[in-house]
Amino acid sequence: MLLYSQNIAAGKASPLHGFSGSPVIVDGALVGHIIKHIGDTDDPTRAAYGYVYACPIAAVVNLLAGVPLEQQPITPTPIVTRSDEVPALPEGDYHVFVSYRSTDRAWAMSLVARLEGAGLRVFIDQKELEVGQSLAAQLQSALMRSRAAVVLVSKGWLESPWCQQEAEVLHDRALKEPGFALVPLRLDGSPMPAFLSTRLWIDFNHVLRAEGDGVDRLINALIKRTADRPGSVAANASQAERKLTDEFVARIGSAAAGNVADVELALAEWRRTESGDRAPLLTAAEVLIGKARFDRALQILGDAGDTLRARQLRALALSKSGRNTEAIAALEALRREGNLDAESAGLLGGRYKAIWLKTGDDAYKRRSYETYVEAYERSGDPLNGINAASMALHCGETAKRYLYAGQVVGLLKDKDRSRLNPWDRASLGEGYLLLEKFDQAADWYASAAAAAAGLHQDIAVMRAQARRNLKAMGKSENLMDTCLPVPRVLAYTGHMVDELGRVPPRLPKEKVGALRREISRRLEGWGALHGFGTAARGTDILVLEELGKRGLTATVVLPFPQADFEATSVGGTWNERLQTLRAIPGFEFTPPVLDALPAPERLAEAFDKTNRVVFRRAVDYARSLDEKPIVLAAWDGQPGDGPGGTADALQLWRDEGYEPEIIDTRTL
Repeated sequence: MLLYSQNIAAGKASPLHGFSGSPVIVDGALVGHIIKHIGDTDDPTRAAYGYVYACPIAAVVNLLAGVPLEQQPITPTPIVTRSDEVPALPEGDYHVFVSYRSTDRAWAMSLVARLEGAGLRVFIDQKELEVGQSLAAQLQSALMRSRAAVVLVSKGWLESPWCQQEAEVLHDRALKEPGFALVPLRLDGSPMPAFLSTRLWIDFNHVLRAEGDGVDRLINALIKRTADRPGSVAANASQAERKLTDEFVARIGSAAAGNVADVELALAEWRRTESGDRAPLLTAAEVLIGKARFDRALQILGDAGDTLRARQLRALALSKSGRNTEAIAALEALRREGNLDAESAGLLGGRYKAIWLKTGDDAYKRRSYETYVEAYERSGDPLNGINAASMALHCGETAKRYLYAGQVVGLLKDKDRSRLNPWDRASLGEGYLLLEKFDQAADWYASAAAAAAGLHQDIAVMRAQARRNLKAMGKSENLMDTCLPVPRVLAYTGHMVDELGRVPPRLPKEKVGALRREISRRLEGWGALHGFGTAARGTDILVLEELGKRGLTATVVLPFPQADFEATSVGGTWNERLQTLRAIPGFEFTPPVLDALPAPERLAEAFDKTNRVVFRRAVDYARSLDEKPIVLAAWDGQPGDGPGGTADALQLWRDEGYEPEIIDTRTL
């Protein structure tokens, strides 16, 4: 049984010594025994989130064969949770239609994730038409097949004639059909329009994403569910579920500034709670896409169902991983259903642009430009607008370049800075660049990089776009590089410290200090780095320690589980140094290449396979950052003892056209 109680949540109780075996009492009857609690990551002796596991009494009774028992019958009150009351719908119908202004898209997408996570089927309005235009057939159909609607009211929404027109259509339907729920949400300090103010409306002013009690109130209103009696078991369970989802969405989102291990840790803890709300999955996938872990994001999305937001994120992951054919198929499917939102339309334009950049075929360049223009003119989305301006530059349409760039700058420059996401800031940077106002461009690009701290792949995309535009404008393509810092990729390899009496010597322990100094000297000249390699004693650990001293990051690949690796390739005080490295926040230790230590005759094969994994991970990551790896090796210039050593690793890189930087251990 999974149980919840606020009284045992972290920070609300003393450490839970002797907790296992405590009884669970209902109406004076013993119904089970506590087995364990979900430990807080900061203090495992405290229960996190108020969740505990218990063994039902029936399982205990089975152990007491022949023991006289006093049985007390109780009649438990059935617990009907909100998820049980989400009505089933025919195929193609929706629980809710979401209407919003494109400038509030980030908030709208967070709402979609929470509604879909709770089990509702959502249609989100993807277009913004001009006043007087009739609702598109797909939009009209979706509206008529929706049982409720949500309107996101903001300053931008109030300034959009189309949004006002659409809201009036929704309001008219709510008046004519009493069963149709229309719920306005206020996103900022704007006044609620008179025709909506008499309705139940929920205030999310100063709330940066869909979370908190307002989400519970909204979902109850949409499915016409009476709120649970305060303090009841069902109310506590519902509140616990919502708080749990809020906490994990926030925690996984904040892990964007850390490393992938932080995301995976939070996700693993969320899975242990057995929550049915899938919003944390969607958040994790979005963060991992930003960290260029596209395959992992696609794996996670496999558990997220076939919701709209999950499909959009799959298309995004496929697009960014270069799987153009699959991405275009996914995007065209969304388009056919009327679900090609501004982001997805931009992705489609981006796929055409990627093909143009790869093939040089100007037909794809023109197609990309037209797709971006269509997406921008339909939605007013600034990201599509700035891409349209950029492609106008490359297509030689100077007037359109200035027009679209000026419109995007005008749309964003006076907006509350706290509400500008990294891509809004980058759009301002690019807009000023295309208007040839380079000082303002540099300021906004630096702001975008700061807001996207840790999301190196996103910053690299901003930098690549700036370089491409500057080159087309006849300027130095590196003009904005210092404002958009992206780590270079370092692949490292080298000899282990020799075992005592090794003949001939390769890296005797007397040379460790000299090797460290040389590694430090090389690293100083390369600036910000992200390392890829393994963690054997000697070269590997020295490189990692030097990266750690500088606050830099690394991905560490072990050939087999750490205990076995320590026995074969570390040893002595180096084991403690490896443990210290594991605690560095910016270091990600991936799952081992092999699940177990192979037989002695297969060790060389395992090391060779690990070299190839390091190579592929480093090259793929560098490509996502528009970089080429630096390869650093500490080597004596001699053939190795067998496959999988330093000499083999260097040959692998040379075969692929890379020239490694060599530290000759003979001359140290």
